[in-house]
Amino acid sequence: MARIWPRLVNRGHLSAKLAGEVALVATLGIALAFTWSDGVSTQSDTPFVQGSGNSLFSGHPFLVARPNVVTPDLPPPNAPPAQLLIPSLDVHRAVEAVGTNRAGVMNLPVNAWNAGWYSGSPVPGAPGDAVIEGHAGYPGQPMIFGRLVTLPPGDRIVVVLSDGSRQLFLVDSMTSIPVGTAPAGLAEPYGPPRLTLITCTGHFDKNSYSYSSRLVVEASYAGVI
Repeated sequence: MARIWPRLVNRGHLSAKLAGEVALVATLGIALAFTWSDGVSTQSDTPFVQGSGNSLFSGHPFLVARPNVVTPDLPPPNAPPAQLLIPSLDVHRAVEAVGTNRAGVMNLPVNAWNAGWYSGSPVPGAPGDAVIEGHAGYPGQPMIFGRLVTLPPGDRIVVVLSDGSRQLFLVDSMTSIPVGTAPAGLAEPYGPPRLTLITCTGHFDKNSYSYSSRLVVEASYAGVI
């Protein structure tokens, strides 16, 4: 999959974490200018069947009215995410914590079929923007986020934390952004709880094994289920 944003990855191994939120966002913007290319999976997992789904959106976000969800006053969660569930896409994968290198490029999960939670972002369900990346895969060989573009407004995304709690998010918007740009508020540690999923999309260059754009799916918090 192309290096997904948050999988801001080049093929090399990445490590290290940025020090501040401002530095992170600025650096991520720079890192997006790098070529991301999807590595070949070393796992035996069966790839998802490519759905006909929607074609990539033009870049204009779609918005969906959020239902009124009443949740009891609970302390913000602090357990790291363990699983990512997207029922409509039959996604049920483990989540690994990942960091970034000094250039702000996000590391890949050890298992390429898993999702990667940027550990410098909030825990899903806590105030701020939790960021999770995932491989799109190659054309005809989709991986964990290979069908992310088909998610409709209001669709459910569930993040299961390591304490067993299930945090529900509803899809608000989907945007295609060019390489070299970053969404506003990425990984912010404040504001209402929200979730950003990122993968690669757009034109696939067979020579460099890279994609021209990044798909950004933003979802709002709908409580514990």
